[in-house]
Amino acid sequence: MPRCRCCHRCSIQHSPVRRQGHNAAVALFFANGDKMSDQLGDDVSLEAAQTWDAARRVREPVAWALLAFTAIYVLVGACQLFNLAGAGDSVPALPFPVRVNGFALRASATVPEFVAAIVIAPPVLSVVLVAFSGGLTDHARQVVQTTVAVQAVTFVLGVISLAGAAGISRPGSWFILEAAVLAIGATALIFTGAVLRSQPLRPKWEILEDDDQDIGDQDADDRPQD
Repeated sequence: MPRCRCCHRCSIQHSPVRRQGHNAAVALFFANGDKMSDQLGDDVSLEAAQTWDAARRVREPVAWALLAFTAIYVLVGACQLFNLAGAGDSVPALPFPVRVNGFALRASATVPEFVAAIVIAPPVLSVVLVAFSGGLTDHARQVVQTTVAVQAVTFVLGVISLAGAAGISRPGSWFILEAAVLAIGATALIFTGAVLRSQPLRPKWEILEDDDQDIGDQDADDRPQD
């Protein structure tokens, strides 16, 4: 085998011992790099878990705040609809001439107060926060019950205002559009009711009664027929 014609220093670098030491240093470098990467990944995962845990703690207060906003918004619209405490004086007149009574005029102006995304989305978001975002909260059932009440009142007021405004000859297909949005509100109410009647949110006494009834039915089926 031909020898290297370089200097003595070059021959040392090309020696097997030198190559083994170089390979060991490279292996140690990559091993330390993997450990540092794993440690960095663990730190990032821990920070993300801590951030998510902090966010989970405020889910219920945020849900109550959304419900309070929706309830106040609907209450103001109800005052305008029924002309309570002079609230109906702030209802603007329609931009076209019509001959209707005062209630029909107020109903036509307050339909968007009850048939709009601003009163449909926040209650649904409240349910999602307390029931689906990281498990049930401590008072998830109370939040969902309040949501059902707010949605039901909003839906009834929407039906009343839409029916009251039906006698006004407004241009376009406004009635169909408002009725479609009202149907979306009804769908949101059905969704919340289904969540409320789900097994995790049912009270314990109802679950125990159902279990006792199932046991009784099973015993009756197991009895021999005469």
